Amino acid sequence: MIRSFGITLVAVSGRLLVPVLLLIYSILNGFTLPEGREAMVENVLNVNIWVGLIANFIIIEWKILKQDS
Repeated sequence: MIRSFGITLVAVSGRLLVPVLLLIYSILNGFTLPEGREAMVENVLNVNIWVGLIANFIIIEWKILKQDS
C-alpha cells in the first residue's frame, strides 16, 4: 500500500523537483545556456520524472525498512 502511494506521487514530486533541477543544470553549465533555453527545459523535463521516481523509491523503502526494525 505504501509503495502504491509512493508511485502515485511520482508526478507531484517530479514537478516539485523542476526548480532544483533547473538550478543544477545552470550550475553544471556555468550559468550559460549553450543549447538555448528550450533545450534546457527539454532536458530537465526528460529527467524530472526519473528523479522523482528514484527519490520516491528511496524514501518509501527507507520508511518500510525503518518500520520493520
